[in-house]
Amino acid sequence: MTRFERGTVWAVFLFLGLLVVVAFFARAAAGRYLGSGRFRQQITHAVDQELKAKGTFQPLRFTDGTFYSDGFVANGTGRAFFSELRADQIRAVVNWRGLLDRRWEVNELHIQNLEVRFAGRMPAERARTTGPARPAAQKQSSWKLDLRRAEIAQSAWHWGSPPATAGSLTKSGFTLTPDHGAWLLEASSGTLTQSGWPVLTIESAKLRYTGASLFVTESALRAGDGRLNVDGEIAFDRAADLRVRLDQVDFAPLMPADWRLRLRGKIAGTVKLHAPLPQGALRIEGDLQLVEGQLEALPVLDQIAAFTRTERFRRLALTRGSLTFSNEGDRTVVQNLLLESAGLMRVEGSCTIAQKKIDGVFQIGVTAASLQWLPGSQARVFTVARDGYFWTPVRVSGPIEHPHEDLTKRLLAAAASELLQDSEGALEEAAKTLLDLIPR
Repeated sequence: MTRFERGTVWAVFLFLGLLVVVAFFARAAAGRYLGSGRFRQQITHAVDQELKAKGTFQPLRFTDGTFYSDGFVANGTGRAFFSELRADQIRAVVNWRGLLDRRWEVNELHIQNLEVRFAGRMPAERARTTGPARPAAQKQSSWKLDLRRAEIAQSAWHWGSPPATAGSLTKSGFTLTPDHGAWLLEASSGTLTQSGWPVLTIESAKLRYTGASLFVTESALRAGDGRLNVDGEIAFDRAADLRVRLDQVDFAPLMPADWRLRLRGKIAGTVKLHAPLPQGALRIEGDLQLVEGQLEALPVLDQIAAFTRTERFRRLALTRGSLTFSNEGDRTVVQNLLLESAGLMRVEGSCTIAQKKIDGVFQIGVTAASLQWLPGSQARVFTVARDGYFWTPVRVSGPIEHPHEDLTKRLLAAAASELLQDSEGALEEAAKTLLDLIPR
């Protein structure tokens, strides 16, 4: 080997050795930088810009292209959909090619536990907190967060502060992926609670978050043996508008406590909810059908059972049941009510329930066979024949726990009049007989 060739080989080895040394020191320097407070500030700022929040990471650890942190906490600004956020046990896989474009490109983000409280600010407060200072703050750093996919093992979401509007979604696992400026969220578990509603279990849900709104594109939930499907939009600075389709859902949890023993069964139908955000009176309206219904322990039914000597009136197995309703605040309006026990009785009508009082007019129809035990009822009370029943109007009013009705008094008056009329006839006949016996 010539002197030139030996020199060339040594030069190559020297160059390779320098590369190893440079790589070693570069890796060590990169490790120190990635674990430094300065880097944590940069990544925090990028996350804050994305979430529109002010947050803090716990110390970052970097191993083989993956970042680890024990947690992140943030408070939402006036433009954020949340007021408080906490994430625990964070793992992020970073693509280093994004650094060339000053992007923190996170190919995979895993969070063991996420807890969020939705913002409770009024829109005016959001407007006051949103000012020209925000764009100026963005100029402090041109680094951007580019999240490709997130997986949350378990999460809890809370909203509403008054008892009437408080609710939560707990033990929900989901995945999050970007989609043309929005986020697609897909959940496969969770327990949903809302004041005035039964506890619901999420079987599946697909949502789209745009920053200003959350769209529920489809969802399947379960309440006991019943099923619910929900879709609609939640506009965080305006209102939530949701549509709920119910199938075989237990009716009892939706009723006032005093009525849960009186009307039982399962419901099907469609309900629409409108909830002004962040605060406001919830409005609910819908059309419902009653399945496997049972009506019992109503004073008016007990009276009819006593008068007609028909015990079936005390506990009616309903073959049909339906109504339309609307509720806002403590006021509920029920229309197109229909309850029927085929071949025995039918109830139709409407009512208003407000401040724990009911006021309504109903048409009650009973069969002719039932009226045979009610003297004068068919001639004086149940006077209209229709659809196989004899009908009379009934006014119901008073406290919802113990409402008053005007049917009992009318039945008693009709019976008394009938008996009196029969007595007068008997007296007249007796007088005629006596006159005939008097000799002329």
